[in-house]
Amino acid sequence: MTYIEIQAREILDFLVHLPFSECVPISRDFPTLTTKPGIYAIRHRSEGLLYVGKAQDIKERFRGGHKAITWSWLEDYNHRDVAIAVYEINFRQWQRLSSDLEGIILIWSKPPFNIRIPMRDGS
Repeated sequence: MTYIEIQAREILDFLVHLPFSECVPISRDFPTLTTKPGIYAIRHRSEGLLYVGKAQDIKERFRGGHKAITWSWLEDYNHRDVAIAVYEINFRQWQRLSSDLEGIILIWSKPPFNIRIPMRDGS
């Protein structure tokens, strides 16, 4: 396993196993959501990962809405059963690795609300 795959596994494990009670609840203004860069997952309490993404400012990414939250509403999920798990990444790591990490995590986890999953070379 490469260094980046090890990091991706660590992030995915964190996003999947973070207790639901420690995830950020869906709200109008997301007062506790970080403004730092990172990889985030929209999770359902019992169905697991719904969507995985990356953002340089996670709070700003959600401030104007997010398609996965809309889709969860359309799927008739109770908003109390949907929350956001966040794995912060320092800025230097963000610049170098965020797209690669996100791509590997998407390939491994296959969240249903991600429309397209970036494919790695040779796969």
